[in-house]
Amino acid sequence: SRVLYGLDRAKAAMVTAGTAVVCEGYTDVIGFHRSGVPLAVATCGTALTDDHVALLRRFARRFVVAFDADSAGRAAADRFYRWEREHDLEVAVADLPPGQDPADVAQADPERLHAAVENARPFLRFRLDRVFAAADLSTPEGRARAADAALAVVAEHPDVMVRDQYLLDV
Repeated sequence: SRVLYGLDRAKAAMVTAGTAVVCEGYTDVIGFHRSGVPLAVATCGTALTDDHVALLRRFARRFVVAFDADSAGRAAADRFYRWEREHDLEVAVADLPPGQDPADVAQADPERLHAAVENARPFLRFRLDRVFAAADLSTPEGRARAADAALAVVAEHPDVMVRDQYLLDV
């Protein structure tokens, strides 16, 4: 829960870029580094912890999560939002193709990994996009259900100013 694979090789690039890319496994880190994105570290089987965040925050203010950020459910959201406040950081989600991990993308299209980090979406935007993508927006009833689900997601964010901005989208 305290070790980050690849930190020894990534920390200088993280400081320069102000960004850390967090992956699940060492093959993902290797894929990022081979693709020319030397910002990646991996938790290697454990969830991202407070200790990991405190360590990474020494090197970067922006964290790009390069795995399914919704997989841990609402508990992940609570942690991400708390870390944003407590550590003055930004949490974003890499724009990876659905169903592919960074190691797969590195082999098929290394440039796509650059784009995934560059186009990473803020965590709340990522969650809202998933709600809208799963919804039937072709009917008023479907749009109303999507709006209810989206409002529930927005309501979880602790910052009223951030919530107000996303409410305009909903």
